[in-house]
Amino acid sequence: MNRGIDPVFYSLACGAALWLVLLWACMCWLPLRRHRLLRVGCAAVTALLLFVPFRGMPLWNWAFSFCPNPSLPMLGMICAALWSRLGGVAVFTPADWRVLIGFGAITGSVLYLHPVLLPVFDLYYWGWHHAVAVWGMAGLALVTIALGYRSGVLFFAALIAYELEALESRNGWDYLVDPIFWLVCLGLTAMHGARRWLTARAVRRA
Repeated sequence: MNRGIDPVFYSLACGAALWLVLLWACMCWLPLRRHRLLRVGCAAVTALLLFVPFRGMPLWNWAFSFCPNPSLPMLGMICAALWSRLGGVAVFTPADWRVLIGFGAITGSVLYLHPVLLPVFDLYYWGWHHAVAVWGMAGLALVTIALGYRSGVLFFAALIAYELEALESRNGWDYLVDPIFWLVCLGLTAMHGARRWLTARAVRRA
C-alpha cells in the first residue's frame, strides 16, 4: 500500500464506521432522531474519538492493527448505510443488501473454514495469482450487475483497488472479504434466519 495515503484511508474508513454506529445509536434512543444538529454532533464526536490516544496510538490506527485490510464490500456497505442515514436516500435495495450479506457469509466461511474441513486444499493460495484474482473479481462484478444488483459496483471497486494496490495485502481475496465483514454477515444472516423462524412459528400457532 502507498504509505502516504495510509492515515487518510484508515482514518476515513474508521470514521465512517464510527459515525454510522453513533448515528444508529442516537436515532434509536433519542427523541429528535432526524434533527440536523444530531448528525453534526455525531460527526464532531467521531472526529474527536478518532484521535483519542489508545495504547500509544490514535484510535483509528489501533483499530486497524486488528484488521489491516478492510475489504471493499465492507467499506461500501458502511458508506451506503451512512449515506442513507444522513440523506434519507437508499443507495442499495433490500435485494442488494441480501446479496452482499450472503456473499460475505458464504465466501468468508468457505475461505476461512475450508482449511479445517479440507486441509488438502488451499483456496487462499489462488488469491496471490494476479490473473485468477482479476478474472474472479471481474466475473463476480459482471454477473451481479447483469442480474440487476447495484451492489455489483462494489466488486468492481475491489478490482480497481486491487490494481491500485490500495491495501497492504497483495492477495485478491482480501479485497473481497475480511474477517470482520465475514463475522458481521454471519451474525446478520443468523438474525434474519431466527426472525423468519420465529415468524413462521407464530403463524403456525395462529
